[in-house]
Parts: sequence; structure tokens; C-alpha cells
Amino acid sequence: MSLNSEQIIQYEETGYLIVRDVLDGSQIGELQSITDEFIDRSRSMTESDGVIELDDGHAADQPRIRRIKSPHKHHPAYAASLANLTLLDMVESLIGPDIRWHHTKLNAKAPGGGRQVEWHTDWGYYPHTNQDLLEIGIALDPITTENGCLRVLEGSHLGPVHDHYEDGTFVGAVAPGSFDMDATVPIELEIGDISLHHVRLLHGSGPNLSDRPRRLLLQGYAAADAWPLMANHQPTDWPEWDARILRGQPTKDARLDGSPVRIPLPLQKALGLFDTQAQLSVSHY
Repeated sequence: MSLNSEQIIQYEETGYLIVRDVLDGSQIGELQSITDEFIDRSRSMTESDGVIELDDGHAADQPRIRRIKSPHKHHPAYAASLANLTLLDMVESLIGPDIRWHHTKLNAKAPGGGRQVEWHTDWGYYPHTNQDLLEIGIALDPITTENGCLRVLEGSHLGPVHDHYEDGTFVGAVAPGSFDMDATVPIELEIGDISLHHVRLLHGSGPNLSDRPRRLLLQGYAAADAWPLMANHQPTDWPEWDARILRGQPTKDARLDGSPVRIPLPLQKALGLFDTQAQLSVSHY
């Protein structure tokens, strides 16, 4: 299910793409069921651990999580989704035939205020030697403006590198007022739809103000010759690194394409996305 020329042009010009009805009912049903199991497991937790990140207001009788970290490492259904052949066909259309997985995460916004994601670019967190990286979002629930859908600034991946600093420290978000929020567009999805967005696209999402959950499975992919510049993303175990290849061949050659880079340092401390962005003095929301 490779993307057609019109879809590829749209992605190149706007930095994102929506593809409808990619995953069927059985595929989505399994992912929903497994996600429900993780949420149910969180009932016995009083603080976040290495897998499940709790949201404010979490309680045993009303579980609220904001993220499952690296879900593909914790259940084979998520691993199968990462290696889904239909998705890899689309990824190949955009970044080439040699594909390495970069990360996965499942962001879950609980009803009635599930946490926002401040405006940022993924490139701001993990610059590489070239910009052939992208993110696929898989909708496990209907995702709307009301429950905190992703919003993007079209074409921002073609502009200058964005500043994710405040008072000289990396805070993982751009400053409010540094772009026109009224020019942004929502990416609303139905169950089984997917979105794809470029690593340099400016994006964010508001809190969940509805009475419905919003669960989005995110899968990051990189061209095999896109090499991470930050130590925390570089290989330390070569067999494991080569095992990240989902299609094509591994390489030790790094392709440089002249993309602008601003290194995400210094950090106050090593934190996840939500805690890093909490250092922003004024929220976009």
C-alpha cells in the first residue's frame, strides 16, 4: 500500500498526511484491548514506573495515564504494529527502502483534562545527520479537537530550525507567541486512521476537554543512514542496533543533507517529554 504521487507531494509540501481506514477492526481491536490491560494494570500503581507514566488525578477507581513508554518492548501486538507491512510500504514511499525503527510511545489523554503537549518539533529532541525521519500516529479512539487532537503548522518543516529553549535551558517546546496559532490545522482521525508527520514539523495538542478518552499510538521511523547526533540515541549494542532494521539493510555510512540543527543542550536534568515541557514558564494552553 505505497503512497501515490499526490500523497507524497502533499507530505513534502505540508509536512504531514492523513490516510483513512488503514488498520482493520481486528487489528485495532487487539491494540485497544491490550491498551485497556495496561490502563487496568495502572490501578495498583501510585507512581509512574519505567513503562507506565501516570497523569495527575490518577486513582485506583479512576485510572489516568498519560503515556505507555516503548510499548513495542512490552507486548507483541505493539511490536507487530511497528513492523506492519502496510505501514512500512508508506514509510518507504517517504524516506526510502532501508528503514530503522526509532521509538514507540502511546499517549493517552484521559477524559476531563488529560495532559496537553506543548508545541515543538521532534527534530528539536533528536536531530540526525539527515531529516529522513517521520512519525506515524494510529488512532485507537476517535480523535477530535475537543479531546486534544494533534494540530500542525503546515509547511513549518521547510523553515528555519525552531528554538526549544528558555533562559538558555532546553525545555522541549517553542515559546508561546513565536508562531501564529490561528494558522494551525487539526488532524482529526477516526479509529483505524493514521497520520504521518515530518520530524521537523511544528506540532502540539491541547488537553482532553471531553468525556471520552483519546489514545494515540505513535511509531517513529528513520532512514537507516540517518544517524543520531545525541549520545542518548546513539548505539551502544551493535547487534541490537542492527536488529532495529525493519526493512532493507543496515549501514555504518551516515548521509548528511545539510539540515539545520540546534543541539538540545543544556538540560536541567534528564526528564521525559511532559516533565521537560513543564519547565516552560507559560503554556500554549
